[in-house]
Amino acid sequence: MKNLIKICMMLLLCATFYACKKNVETSDPVENGAISSSKKGDSLIHKLTIDGKLNYIVEVDGIYYFADDIIISKEQFNTLKKLTADLSTQERSTIVQDFAATWPNSKAYYQYPDPATMTAAQHTSFVNTINTALGNITTATGIQFEERTTQTEYMKFVKSTGNNSPLGWQKNRVNTVNLYNYNHIGITMHEVMHSLGIMHEQCRPDRDQYVIVYLTKVQSGYEHNYNLFLNYGGHGAFDFGSVMLYSSTSFAINNNQPPMTRLDGSTFVGQRAALSAGDIAGLKSLYFPMDISGVYRVTPASIASKSLDIYGGSAADGTRVIIWTSHQANNQRFQFTKVEHGYYQIKSVLDPAKVLTVKNAATASGTQVELRTNANASHQKFKLYNAGNLGFSFAPLHATGLRLELSGQGTADGTNIVVSTSNTSSQAQKFNLTKF
Repeated sequence: MKNLIKICMMLLLCATFYACKKNVETSDPVENGAISSSKKGDSLIHKLTIDGKLNYIVEVDGIYYFADDIIISKEQFNTLKKLTADLSTQERSTIVQDFAATWPNSKAYYQYPDPATMTAAQHTSFVNTINTALGNITTATGIQFEERTTQTEYMKFVKSTGNNSPLGWQKNRVNTVNLYNYNHIGITMHEVMHSLGIMHEQCRPDRDQYVIVYLTKVQSGYEHNYNLFLNYGGHGAFDFGSVMLYSSTSFAINNNQPPMTRLDGSTFVGQRAALSAGDIAGLKSLYFPMDISGVYRVTPASIASKSLDIYGGSAADGTRVIIWTSHQANNQRFQFTKVEHGYYQIKSVLDPAKVLTVKNAATASGTQVELRTNANASHQKFKLYNAGNLGFSFAPLHATGLRLELSGQGTADGTNIVVSTSNTSSQAQKFNLTKF
């Protein structure tokens, strides 16, 4: 009996140890409990509380999955971890808006799969699928793809046991696009769009206005497929026809209890046949926020009746940039000229030789934005951060932690346009572009 008790005690201890090893919760005290991790089989599931919302990152063999088919780098994972902390608005804005970058000059390089890893017939089919998928995206959006020669950053197509891709462009990184369905054009476009920086439709922060997500109905370990992507409002209304949307029953414990439904409780089926009009508009807005030959009105996102205005219609150097009730005159018309990756000069139609300029290249919050002769200086170039329906914010190249802003969050005619410390939650720093 004593031996039996000893054996039972040993088995109990072993079972307890195994159970603890199987599901070990660890909190990071530096992050005040906002991060925890648990072991599930060969995976480590990280739970990150960001803005009161729980996000899941699944780590397998040092690879981080934001979703089942979206791989993020360790740097991107650490970026998310930083967002769980109490950060200044400037730190937070910089982190959020640089999370996923677009490909420079709207051109992505790629490499065909290694023919030695498959049969000749499979390789031919894979290459044809890649050509068709990339061709479809180019035809629909204008984004260019070019076969890689010596480029450091490129998409590398691989025949694999699953479908996944890294998220967006990253310097000195090869985006390995793994495809199990290597002969499926729609799935290939889906994964390429991840490499271009596009998230799943159900990851929009505004998704709760369109769908209901029940994480309790999702298979354990797959909750990350319903994470919310930061600082992105989507382009247009929620797109139930998007090639980037999952089905209602995706990753369900029980298909009779779908994890995602419309607001009225009805279900839907995701498609992988073709790019939707919303997919095309989203890619165009991300990579071509404006037509290089177009003339635009710049409207504060919070005041639809006002526009950026060159005070008094004067083209003299030093003229203030303000807001004023919208009209059709040239002092409210601007042309955007791309000067380098993500940066633009904003020219006034009053005088194309004059551009929006941060006065004296100052870096203090509250510095006036003015019109001045183009000297190709860094304080005359602005990076456009595209948050979809939330509008654009503008960061000057000489001080990337600043943003264009309505002075004092004013709304009256004559309110100055200034630069101020970035704050992603401030409506005074968001603007819409409307082509004349």
